[in-house]
Amino acid sequence: MDREIEVDRDACERTPDAIRTALQRRPEWLQYFEQDWLGAAADRVVDKWFPFACACATPGYLDQVEQMAERLAEGDTEGMVFRDAEGNAYDAENHPIDVAPVTV
Repeated sequence: MDREIEVDRDACERTPDAIRTALQRRPEWLQYFEQDWLGAAADRVVDKWFPFACACATPGYLDQVEQMAERLAEGDTEGMVFRDAEGNAYDAENHPIDVAPVTV
């Protein structure tokens, strides 16, 4: 499997306009952002949607996620690594595997 792309938290500014621009990649997310924007405090909406905007603005990240979802739907899990909340790595059959730890 190709190298995993990490979300770049600097790929998007933490402003409503930057988040709107980034979320254009996923129109349904943009629609939910706009709904939240109209009904909640601005700071909370920006905090909630900022990670989604960074995912959209990180080159290749959403393509990778969409490709993984397609592979999973087809039952192709060869080489995929799944991690639990502590970062422990598992294969698709939930067997522990030895791979390099995730660094953030």
